[in-house]
Amino acid sequence: MASGIQSNTSEQHLANQVFRWRYMLPQFWLLWLWFFLLWSVTRLPYPAIRAVGRGIGVALFYLIKSRRRIALRNLELCFPEKSEAERFRIARDSFAGAGLTLFESGLVWWPRFGSPGKFIRVENGGLLEDLAGKPVLFFGHHNTCVEMVFAYMATLRPFHVLFRVNNNPLWEYMATCSRKQYGVTLVPRKQVPEFLSHLRAGQAGLLAADQDLGRKRSVFVPFFGVNTATVTSVHDFAVATGASVVFAEAFREGQKGYVLRLTQLQNYPTGDAVADTAMMNQMIERAVREHPDQYLWMHNRFKTRPDGEPSLYKK
Repeated sequence: MASGIQSNTSEQHLANQVFRWRYMLPQFWLLWLWFFLLWSVTRLPYPAIRAVGRGIGVALFYLIKSRRRIALRNLELCFPEKSEAERFRIARDSFAGAGLTLFESGLVWWPRFGSPGKFIRVENGGLLEDLAGKPVLFFGHHNTCVEMVFAYMATLRPFHVLFRVNNNPLWEYMATCSRKQYGVTLVPRKQVPEFLSHLRAGQAGLLAADQDLGRKRSVFVPFFGVNTATVTSVHDFAVATGASVVFAEAFREGQKGYVLRLTQLQNYPTGDAVADTAMMNQMIERAVREHPDQYLWMHNRFKTRPDGEPSLYKK
């Protein structure tokens, strides 16, 4: 039964890579309007794109109270030493960055300024040469500029990424086709065997391992001092394939551009899934502490609690 579900998911994803005339039906018109607005804004000079994106993000910060509340609660848990005003500013700037991400996605989908590489500085890029032709498992975290930076990383080392199939086939068609031009291949999240087969063949894969996906295949390890349900996928996939594991950080460098920082984990995996996952969280935490205003704080990162513990998001 499970394999049948996976097969259907994969077939659905493949089908959504082909343009369908039904995408012109009225049910898709609002999305087409959004694509047109996105494309139009990305024709503006970059300072204007930045202003529009960040402005929309700040507006959403004040309009979407539920997400604002989650972001502020996450920051309260992670940075209790900061003042309420400081945490408010970080949350607002995080939303501003998320708004800019929407239009950076447009620049990735419809390139206007040439290769994203002209805006991106790579730290420790020699790793990509050292690991050429070898299986590599990249893992990252949900920063607000991953679309731009990881698109460029794929031009240096093409990779497969596990993702959740979007319920809207037109959105998935656009996202899949636009990312493919850089060397990004999307693999439905239920198709883990396919993802692992690519790694075993000496290719590269990318995971984002900092979302709460429930108890299944998760362990509780510290993240900012909070016991946090964290998937063990990075450890598990490295054990299963023998892939080298590389932490890929993406962050904005003021208004000068972006940075892709690569760090290879040494003596990893250790064979201890809990210890390895805790190490991964420590690396992500260090990166978030360096640029707290660029992290997506609006996710329910601490939703799943150990047995007997109350919710950390009680209203």
